[in-house]
Amino acid sequence: MPTCPHAATSEGGTAGINGNPQAGWLPAEQEGSAQGQRAYQETWTSTEIIRIMLDRGVLSRVVAIANGKGGVGKTSLATTLSGLAAAAGYRILLIDLDPQGNVGEDLGYTGSGTGDDGAGLVTALVAGSPIAVTLPGIRENVDVICGGERLDDLAGLLLSRHRRGVPVTDILAAPLADLLDRSDYDLVILDCPPGEPNLQLLALGAARWLIVPTRGDAASLKGMTRIAQRLVEARNHNPDLELLGVVLFDIASSATRVKREISAEITRALGGIAPLFENTVRHSIAATDSRRRGLLIHEHAAQMEGEPFWQALREGRRPTSPGSAPALAADYAALAHEILTRINSLEAATAEDVLA
Repeated sequence: MPTCPHAATSEGGTAGINGNPQAGWLPAEQEGSAQGQRAYQETWTSTEIIRIMLDRGVLSRVVAIANGKGGVGKTSLATTLSGLAAAAGYRILLIDLDPQGNVGEDLGYTGSGTGDDGAGLVTALVAGSPIAVTLPGIRENVDVICGGERLDDLAGLLLSRHRRGVPVTDILAAPLADLLDRSDYDLVILDCPPGEPNLQLLALGAARWLIVPTRGDAASLKGMTRIAQRLVEARNHNPDLELLGVVLFDIASSATRVKREISAEITRALGGIAPLFENTVRHSIAATDSRRRGLLIHEHAAQMEGEPFWQALREGRRPTSPGSAPALAADYAALAHEILTRINSLEAATAEDVLA
């Protein structure tokens, strides 16, 4: 599949990220000139052609995890779902689109010198070159494209592009589709930033499914309202995008009354019926301890005796409990099963509709 030249420039007419002329939308001397305007129009036309030609079939297993507020369990869900699904036999690509780069904290590579703070991803998207995996095999069956502070540069360039009326939703979609067309990933998970609308649009433009993690407080629900606005905007360019469900954090699955009340709040926040996942993730200090160790919660739990946490997922059944592991790992295992099952069920229903 052809790759779109997804270049952009800063508003001040600079040559691009860190002064690299090839990383900008146009060379500085062409900004505002007739030659520059022709180049801009030609590139915009190419972008439109790629958007029309983009085969979204290869993006059917791309899941964005997002909320407009931080601290709601977004990265923990992205990394733990990746690890659980990988251990169950899925081949996973995890893309960190957050300038905070907290995926590295969860997977233990922050400070190791192996990540690139998002430099590779930024360079590929700005220059229109193929996306490359940063950390292959960070876990068995898990490859990572790193995020980090360099994504702040990309956010600024996207803002400039957006203000010129050029869509940003396909900047990731086209090169990601090209990468997936040449690989055999079963699931792609995008960890989205809470406070960068254009980076969120970048993710939602490439995703088939959106999962929104949230807590029950007013600030988290307000964050969902913001991500709902991004969802509506992204659908103008990505009509396949659907809300897969909302995940409640810091609430026990047995708290039915509280879940019912929060579900009504979520429905109001999203402006319609919101599919709520039955399984929730309780509050536990074990999550902090696991991140400090660079371990996913189920990896910590797997060190204890009992059935391996991934066994039930591999056999296609709901996990009961990962042996005598912490209850938090059991929450994530049950939630992972529900998420994977829902994706499979919706895909089967879509296939039946096509054949009908």
